[in-house]
Parts: sequence; structure tokens; C-alpha cells
Amino acid sequence: MKHRTLLTLAAAGALLLAHPACSPQEPEATPTPDPLPTESMNVIVTTPEAQPTESMDVIVTSPEPDPTESVNVIAPEESDNPVKPLESQGPVQSHPVETQAPTPEPTSEPEPTPEAPAASLTAADAYAKVSAVAGGNAMSDMGFVLEEFYNLSTDDLEDFAFYMPEMSATNEEIFIAKVKSGKMDAVKEACESRHQGLKEEGAMYPTAAEYVESARIVTNGDWIMFAVVANPAEAESAFNDYTK
Repeated sequence: MKHRTLLTLAAAGALLLAHPACSPQEPEATPTPDPLPTESMNVIVTTPEAQPTESMDVIVTSPEPDPTESVNVIAPEESDNPVKPLESQGPVQSHPVETQAPTPEPTSEPEPTPEAPAASLTAADAYAKVSAVAGGNAMSDMGFVLEEFYNLSTDDLEDFAFYMPEMSATNEEIFIAKVKSGKMDAVKEACESRHQGLKEEGAMYPTAAEYVESARIVTNGDWIMFAVVANPAEAESAFNDYTK
């Protein structure tokens, strides 16, 4: 029964399609758009960041650090082989390079000059050295009568010592002086003249002639000695040792 009904409906529809002018044409149905998402739908939209290209000039400026802001320094993790900090370098020291001085050309050696007596030498010290080995009688300072006995001006001398015994049966005396420059010949001549006078006196007193005959006149640089003593050789040696 149902089958016949379906066939009847199909035949009626075919007739209607065969005569379109007999029935008004219905407008086509407008498709319904899909429903928009509602608030209950979670839609995630990702917008890709723009990448700089070769045609884009990108200027990146970093803000200046604020001195008030604290900076957290993260210490590196300790390792098995920690790096030792460099030791602080001391003050820089300069090391000048010494230049070798040129070797001087050999020259002829100058002739050695005699050494001058030390400035600390005195006539009194020289007399002490000589009298210690001269022998004979004790002597006294007779410097105040030097000009009378030697006919010599003390202006020609820088320093002198003149000693004679106060009482003696023999002629004994010691005269030692440091002579001023250019006056040595005059002082030596005065000593020779004194020696000659003693010889003449010795002719009158034979006991006094022995020391006079062996008297010594010795010069050493600016120094001179006239010694009438018992041991003239020892006196001369002591004088030379002191004034050399």
C-alpha cells in the first residue's frame, strides 16, 4: 500500500516538472553561512613577527644603565680547574742598557813624580823620631836662638825644630825644618856654614871634633836636617822614613 503511494507521488512530481509554466517558480534557497564562533569557542590567532630584511635598517639602542639600580652579579660555577687571578704587577722598572766606553788609545806613561810629604808632618814629630835613635846627651829646645847660630831668617821656613844639650863637653845639635818654596838653597847654605863653624871650634876642643866630622846634612823634598849626633846614620834613616 505504501509502495503505491510513493509511485503516485513520483508520477505527480514528474508532471509538475514537465510543465514549469503552469506553476510559479520558487526562488532558490540562500545557503546559510556557517555560524560564527561564539564566546564559548577558544580561537588562538598567532601573528608572525616581522623579520628584518636586507632592505630594512634596524637601529638597536640600549638604554643607559641607571646607577641607582643594583646589579646582580652571578658568580660562575666552580670547576675542577679554577682559573687563578693574575698577580698584581709591581712598579715598572726600567733597565738601562750600558754602553761600552771606547777603548782609549795607549799613551806613553808619564814619569812618576816623587810623593810629597803628608800635610800632617811637623818638625816636632820629625825631631822626636830622630832623637829617639840619635844617642848622646838629652837636648832642649833652642829655637829662640836659631838666627844667632845659623844666620838664618825664620821667614824662609814653614816649620822648624832646633835642639842642643844645655851642658855638654861635645858638640851636639839637631836642626830639622820644612822650607818654603824657593828657599831651599839658602837654608842649605846656612846649614853648611854652621857645619864649617863647628869644625873650626873643634880644632880648639879636640873632644868635640868627633861628632862634627860625622855630621849629616840631608834634604828630602821640602825638608832638611842638620844632625851632629852620636849615631848620624840612624838619625838620617829615621828622618828619611818620616819625611818620604
